[in-house]
Amino acid sequence: MRLFGKFLIAVLVIGFLLPFTLLKGKDGHPLMSFDKIKAPSFSLPDIPLPELSNKMSASEAETTMGKSNVIYQWRDEKGELNFTTTAPPKGIVFTEKAYDPNMNLIQSVRVKTEQAEEVLEQSAKKKAADIGNPYSPAKVEKLMEDAQNIEKLLNDRFKKQEAMLGQ
Repeated sequence: MRLFGKFLIAVLVIGFLLPFTLLKGKDGHPLMSFDKIKAPSFSLPDIPLPELSNKMSASEAETTMGKSNVIYQWRDEKGELNFTTTAPPKGIVFTEKAYDPNMNLIQSVRVKTEQAEEVLEQSAKKKAADIGNPYSPAKVEKLMEDAQNIEKLLNDRFKKQEAMLGQ
């Protein structure tokens, strides 16, 4: 199979190179030339872009900061809490909540660096206390004892297998 793959690759390479080398046209020149191979030219259409500015018109500012960004919170006669962008019917008590869509929803909280370091140190100490020291003498002795017990079990198993096979 490997030989067939190599043969196939060789045939493809020779077939690709023939028009550039051995196959000649009526004029005696090779049928193809690397000089004649060119990439197509691409031209993008000239589309005018709209003017961008950071200034808002008065109407845009009003809709951005005005009534379009108001949510009404109110309870209906069943006592269910409703949130709508339109004012509730007359006679219903409601609260208006305005929001700015360009602002962050979650405000950051500054924490003093000393407090943050103390919290990190305390959590690290707590985790270390929970894990314990894996290299304490008692744990090392228990680990060695467990390893010896496992070795003994494996040796007993091997002896039973040999006895069953009659060796």
